[in-house]
Amino acid sequence: MAAMSSKETTFIRPLKIIALTLAIILIINLSYKLFLKRYLKSTIIWCLGVANTDRNDIMWWQTSPLLERWIWQLVDNYETKYE
Repeated sequence: MAAMSSKETTFIRPLKIIALTLAIILIINLSYKLFLKRYLKSTIIWCLGVANTDRNDIMWWQTSPLLERWIWQLVDNYETKYE
């Protein structure tokens, strides 16, 4: 196999980086389509439904007003987009 010149190397290196980036994006997209899209809603419901350890019917995310407001905004955004 013939050695590549420096001109060919500088041309091929960006193409390799672009191909690697596209492969990573493809893997992320496929994993989202196959796994996360099916199980994301049930996982969110499960995570938000875990009760606080004090057994006072307050969820773990409701102990902080800032976090509670943020969670409710996420839930509202999710419901308006997907339902």
